[in-house]
Amino acid sequence: MTINRLYSAIIALIIATTVTFADNGINSPYSRHGLGILADQNLGVNRQMGGLGYALRSHSYINLLNPASFSEADSITMLFEGGFSMQNINFSEGNVKKNFKNASLDYIAAQFRAFKGVGISIGYLPYSNVGYSFTTDNNESGITSTSNYNGEGGVYQPYIGIGWSPMKNLSVGLMASYIYGNITHVANKDFSDISIHDYTRRSEIKIRSYKIDLGAQYTAQFTDKQSLTLGVTYSLGHDLNADGEEIITTSKSDTTSISGGFKLPHTFGIGVLYDYNSNWKFGIDYTYQGWGSSSFFGYDKGVNRSKVSVGAEYSPNQLSRNIFKRMNYRMGAFYAQPYNEVNGQEGCEEYGASIGVTIPIVNRVNNRSLLHISGQVIRMSPKSDGMIAETYLRLNVGITFNESWFMKLKLR
Repeated sequence: MTINRLYSAIIALIIATTVTFADNGINSPYSRHGLGILADQNLGVNRQMGGLGYALRSHSYINLLNPASFSEADSITMLFEGGFSMQNINFSEGNVKKNFKNASLDYIAAQFRAFKGVGISIGYLPYSNVGYSFTTDNNESGITSTSNYNGEGGVYQPYIGIGWSPMKNLSVGLMASYIYGNITHVANKDFSDISIHDYTRRSEIKIRSYKIDLGAQYTAQFTDKQSLTLGVTYSLGHDLNADGEEIITTSKSDTTSISGGFKLPHTFGIGVLYDYNSNWKFGIDYTYQGWGSSSFFGYDKGVNRSKVSVGAEYSPNQLSRNIFKRMNYRMGAFYAQPYNEVNGQEGCEEYGASIGVTIPIVNRVNNRSLLHISGQVIRMSPKSDGMIAETYLRLNVGITFNESWFMKLKLR
């Protein structure tokens, strides 16, 4: 590998962070609240295992859920990973049902070893997404009105991370992200009576801040075939110092500045992973996010959030010539509480299950790259009556390119 190729790859990823994806894959009225629909930092393997990742580490794929895992980077290869998803969304409220379909590019990431025991990762992924458009009709005292609600935008995070293994079986890591994005909400109400002024409220917020994630992993080797890895993470909570304004227009326009309340939560995570002979893996993660001190646009409040993920992996034989025995088979599930209120009530609980397979890409020049495919079923279940339930059927596709950029060749 030449150093110019490394610089070219880094520059390409930095340029990509300046691009806002045209379609963020979101079409949910619940993205009207808080910072939108939160996007977990799940890459291909994490998505296959229900979002599991605090104790995962591997030299063949990237795991952003714990930066300590970067220290597992292979000494001779550079990893690139990108992923996209396609989804079918079903909305239901009583007897009313609607369906939408969309797709999105979800993330790009790279990982390489800088020194012995030190791995670096850079990339770009969303933190939250906003996208919705819906209409409601009302009739009060013989006067009809139509309300239109539209929202777009999101929060994005280009990042750079480092993982270090100071001693055998122990790793620590840090990931620093630049948090940026614009979120716009527009609500207007038109009346059939021309003597009543139409009403429009436009709320805009601009975010420019940072995010710091810390992590550690320790592996206890019980026997030659059995080990247990413990992973812990912490994300620094702080004020986002977001700038925004709200413009209300009836017979005239009034502008109010929006400040305060927009915060990143203190986040704590812990997970364990049991490994038997590198064939079987079973794990569980727990996450706590302190959103309770947050408020959004002056009318939505944050709610402290917990999430639990469980996952399993089966790898028959990575050295076999049989392609099916070299595949990794994974499954998982998760449960998450809401992180914000919706119209003064707690929002939706989330349930999800996933199943997936990682297929090695084998050809004359490459037998280390991986194709990650997974299917997910996610249910957003309202905790209060009169709210919309959402069901997502999602197909995720990710590919990890494993390039031998750092291999040294000897001429004889």
